[in-house]
This record gives sequence, C-alpha cells and structure tokens, in this order.
Amino acid sequence: MKNSRFELSHNEKVRRSIYVFLRDELERKLQTVAFHEPYKTCRERGVTFPYVDPAELRPRNKREFGKEFSEVRPFFLVFCEDHLTEAFQKYVRFNDSNKVRKENISLVPDIRLHRSFNETARFFEKDAFFELLDPLLDVDYCVLLQRDTRVKNANRFALSHFHVKIDWPIADAAESLAKELRYISKNLYEKGEKYAETLQQKLFEYYGCHHQATGGRRTAALIAAQYLKFAPGLSTVYVASAESRTLTRYSEKGVGRYALIQMDKAYINHLLETYAITPEAFRQSYVIGENDNCFDLLLFVAYDHTEYALPPFDGKLRLLKPDYSWLSVSQELILPLPHAQNSRPLPVKYIYRN
Repeated sequence: MKNSRFELSHNEKVRRSIYVFLRDELERKLQTVAFHEPYKTCRERGVTFPYVDPAELRPRNKREFGKEFSEVRPFFLVFCEDHLTEAFQKYVRFNDSNKVRKENISLVPDIRLHRSFNETARFFEKDAFFELLDPLLDVDYCVLLQRDTRVKNANRFALSHFHVKIDWPIADAAESLAKELRYISKNLYEKGEKYAETLQQKLFEYYGCHHQATGGRRTAALIAAQYLKFAPGLSTVYVASAESRTLTRYSEKGVGRYALIQMDKAYINHLLETYAITPEAFRQSYVIGENDNCFDLLLFVAYDHTEYALPPFDGKLRLLKPDYSWLSVSQELILPLPHAQNSRPLPVKYIYRN
C-alpha cells in the first residue's frame, strides 16, 4: 500500500505534487500522440480512423482476437515517483546498455531525433524533453521515466531508459495479486491447477483486459503495474494498443482508459442542454471531427474495483467466485481538446446505451 500525502514528510509532499503535475502534462502529450496526431494523419490521407465501439469499453467485454490497426500508434511507458533501485532490475530490465544516452540511441535503426542529442533533454523540465520522448516511444518494449537521484534533495524527473523489458512471469503476478486479495495464502497452486488458472485469468480482468485477447505490450503493462506495487512511491503505467485502439492508464487511481469514439448528435444535443453549452462552444472545445450524424470525441472511462477485487475487511482467506465481476465503470467523461485549457471534462453515460 502506497503512503498517502498525510503520511509523507514535507519534502516528500513537494515531490509528490511535482510528480502529479508532471504526470498531468505527460498524459496530455500522450493523448495527442495516441489520438490527435493519428486522427489528423488519417484525415490527410483520406482514411477512416478506427473508432472504438463504446461496448468495447465495458468491463468483461467478451471480444477476443482482433487485428492490429496501422493507423494507431502503440507504445508503453512507465513513470515512477521515486527511483528504481538495482533490486528491481531482475524483472524490469534497465541498465547501462539501454540508458538514454547518445551511444545507445545511435544503435536503434531508423530512429530520427528532432535535433542533435543533448543529455539535458532527458529532464522533464527541458523544452526538448517531448521531442526526445516522441521517437523513443516507437522503440519496442517500455520507456522508463523516474526521479533522477544524482543531485541530492532535487526533485528532478528524467527519461532514464528505453527498450525496457518486463520479465516478471504472469504466474508470479497472479500469485502476488491473489495473496493481496486473500484468495490464497502461500502459493498460486495451493488449491490446484484449475484454481491457479482461474486466478491468472482474473489478473487480466483486474486490469481491465481479457486474458485471451490481450497482446504482448498490454500484458507487459499490466504485469508492470502489479510488480511496481512493490516500488517506492507512486508508479503510473501507460499503454497504447494498435489492437484495442485505446490508451490505458494504471495508477494509484486504478484503471482508466481513453478512446476515440463517435457519439451521435442527438445525444450530444441533449447533453448541451443539460450543461448549458452552445453548439459553437462545444465544437471549439471538444470536437475533433464530425459527419452528418456523429461527433468524433475523446472519451475517458474510469473503473472501480468491486468488493471481490479488494482485500477483505477481516483479512481472512476467502474462496474465489469466478462469475463475480472484479471491475465496474465509475465515470465516463468527454475530454476537451488540448488547446481548450479552460474547459472541463463533461460527464456522460454512454457506453451502456443501446
């Protein structure tokens, strides 16, 4: 369990405030990378963007195998509030060979930096930070951002490593979660192989995925989210998938998912009356594109864990009931465009509409 702000020292509170602010800035950039830029490219090429059907955002969605869409840009990024020590290198593969520095980046074929490499660009506060991050997102595996510890008492965060592989086995991740939720006490197979297999499937459900439909990058991301529960400070995992066409965030807030959807104008007109927004203001602040019947919008869905996916109050062992859902929708929001910085997200109830 991560420490709350009330349990932190003053300096730690300052660090967390900086981390949360920078995470918000990072998230805005990742939304642009995952949705706004690919959408613009599709429009320029006369290609239809692969929108997400709202039903796909429901927990325990039965959709299984699907194709990858070339119009969507996949990536995987971890942002840590603190610094990962050498003890984490066993399962999070970061070392000198994949540290963000010129000689390592030069080994990556076809990578194009926006300007000549300068090591200071690794730091979040530098203007060139996102220019450096952007091409590294295309390198396979994970990009790691974490606190830089070279200057004592400095709250600096840096892009430290790229091509970071997550090597923690799925069975170990499932065992860790099952112990946390008190479905087992010792090891994954203590109640038999079938029970262990079900717990591994529920691990995917806990993180909003389907165990059969989830590809390698998304699997690595949810395993990283579970493993980083052991890390000091907060950790946030982002994964954009070319198959699901979503950007998923795992953090201390739980599971959150972004998707570009088409929302019918009849529903939007009712929404505008509810929130007293003019159609012109809505178009300027929220609409990415439109046709005769629909608006193209960025939707964010937040999920809560049900009582079956939370540790029991009495701390006693309990028996797994696979049919009970571990995740429920807690919030749906239409997000404003990047330039609309004074506009608030608009609450909606859309993904369960028929």
